[in-house]
Amino acid sequence: MAIDLQEINSLIEDPANVSLPIKVGAILALFGLVVFAGYKFIIVDEIAAHEQVVAKEVGLRQTFEKKQARANQLPALRAQLAEMQTSFAALKRQLPSDTEIPGLILDISEKGLTNGLEIDLFEPKPEVQKEFFAEKPITLKAKGTYNELAGFVSDLSGLPRIVTINNIHLTPEKTSSTKGKKKKPGASRIILEATIKTYRYLNEDDEENDG
Repeated sequence: MAIDLQEINSLIEDPANVSLPIKVGAILALFGLVVFAGYKFIIVDEIAAHEQVVAKEVGLRQTFEKKQARANQLPALRAQLAEMQTSFAALKRQLPSDTEIPGLILDISEKGLTNGLEIDLFEPKPEVQKEFFAEKPITLKAKGTYNELAGFVSDLSGLPRIVTINNIHLTPEKTSSTKGKKKKPGASRIILEATIKTYRYLNEDDEENDG
């Protein structure tokens, strides 16, 4: 069917004299234009907004899953914290208070004497404060046989408080030779030089004085 260009031009000026097929075609074209404009300016924007909502949902879901995983670990973390608190309390009980330090030093000295050591030097040094505790070093120089020294170290490890022995230096004792006399087996002694350390937990008064 031939399209009359004059009729198309008359759609705006005199639509009443335009034939029905031209009117129908114009209506369909206008409808198509409206649909295209609606898709372009409404549906496309809605699709973009929908995609943003979907992306936001994915992010929220990932955040939720992370928090859910942490929540699932909470009972185990609480149990671990309780175990750590129990262990810390046990260790804290092994740290003497300030008033117990003199008695502990006396115990250490007595362990040396009861094991048969000859103590040449037993000198407590000033405390060294750390972040949560204070060290009390003691300079020790003693003589004894291997078994006596081993017994002394064993007794230190058996004390109810934390006591460590550091900077250990062992040298054989020099003995003057005696003519005509044989050295008794097992009578040789060893000189022990070391630093013994005990510790105490810092209380609030110590922290205030340190500050």
